[in-house]
Amino acid sequence: MPHHLRYQSQTWATHHITSRCLQGFAFLKPTKEINAIVRGVLCYSLNSYKQVIELHHYAFLSNHFHLLISAAKTEHMSKFLGHFKGNLARELGRVHDWHGTLWQKRFSNEEILDEGGLEEIFKYITQNSVKEGLVDHPSQWSGVHGYHQLVEGKNLVGDWLNRTKLYVARKRANARGNVVNEWDYTTEYKASLTAPPMWCDDSEEEYRARCQRLCDTAIEEALANREKPAMGMAKVMGQETYKARFTKRSSRPLCRTKCIERLKAFKEAYYAFKAQFQEASATLREAIANGVENICVRFPEGGVPLFGGCSYESAI
Repeated sequence: MPHHLRYQSQTWATHHITSRCLQGFAFLKPTKEINAIVRGVLCYSLNSYKQVIELHHYAFLSNHFHLLISAAKTEHMSKFLGHFKGNLARELGRVHDWHGTLWQKRFSNEEILDEGGLEEIFKYITQNSVKEGLVDHPSQWSGVHGYHQLVEGKNLVGDWLNRTKLYVARKRANARGNVVNEWDYTTEYKASLTAPPMWCDDSEEEYRARCQRLCDTAIEEALANREKPAMGMAKVMGQETYKARFTKRSSRPLCRTKCIERLKAFKEAYYAFKAQFQEASATLREAIANGVENICVRFPEGGVPLFGGCSYESAI
């Protein structure tokens, strides 16, 4: 089944992001080292895109992760995820001595159109680790999970090692017989979870109460729908990293909403965008194939222009 084009219907749209590890391998199994890497890369990437990306909720399980983010534009969302997943893969590859991709296909995104859809996704992310039968409560999950920050009030802080600067410094130091300390090239970054645009009118106290209520409801529902007792963290940590884990997954929806009329309107806008994008793409590719030096191709608003072209209009 073909992937949906990257698209958002408005500026500062909210998205549910999902990405899975290759073959379901447990590359993200929450050891102390992996947790530190995830926090460091996540905080570093958020700091790098702090003007155009906001994080609202997240959950990292052993073989996949979920993010609830808002992006100023579709291009910002794509660049942020490329930055985050690329850096995370390189750091995880060093730990697992893994060469090649760590991710199963590309990330999926669903734009959230209304409060009903937002509550649904917020609860779904909270349920991760409980609904799978790993633990009985997200507070028991030792991995990186938004519950720890949203409800328990813990800080999201991580260290980022600038390996480029470290490499240059070590190259110079080796020539002089000196030793370089990694901590001289390590920076601590902090990240704050913000309220999604739909809830931005909440006071801080109201938003905390909302998060507590939604989390409590989500956990109750997950436990009620679960058939088996939880494995517990000891068994989770004892699972083999390189064991393939496949789950039956249906295609991702275009968006999340509880309103039929909003769904219809979004689909109509998306498929009109898709037709215009494909037409522009065909024109651009044909021009490149024919060696045309100067051509102006207009891409529709809401997507990511091909080949790094500027938004809506690309000149080659």
